[in-house]
Amino acid sequence: MSWRRFAIEANEFALAGQRLLTGDDGISIGFIATVRNNQPHLAPVCPFFHEDGLYLSATARSPKARDLQDKGRYTLHAFLGSSDEEFQVSGHARLIAEPGERAAVHAAIPFASSSESDPLFELTVASALWVYWENPGHADTRPIRKRWKA
Repeated sequence: MSWRRFAIEANEFALAGQRLLTGDDGISIGFIATVRNNQPHLAPVCPFFHEDGLYLSATARSPKARDLQDKGRYTLHAFLGSSDEEFQVSGHARLIAEPGERAAVHAAIPFASSSESDPLFELTVASALWVYWENPGHADTRPIRKRWKA
């Protein structure tokens, strides 16, 4: 499902995810995990939000672009927030091929991208994990793990 639909169905998760993925400078950053030939691949990425979706631009010859075009499965993990708060989202990457949609999404990239010809993907959402700590810094500190699935 789109990020917008995810936000409708799991608003608290989506708000935490957008907050944790987006840095103070407005640029989102995290790590994306993909799989190719049964081998995991982890790479830093700068996903971005545009209208109703979560998107990613990848250098055409990068392993992550090949993985996303091949199988499309991904897991995106945000950098740790304050008190080690975590957010992770998993789903399927949809290659954006239609020229009008590509142009609109490319124009929304909030940072310099490598090339307009690089693949663009919409990251759809199938599941999410949000972890934060109750009573951080105290003897009774414990993680609160919340899971969501489409």
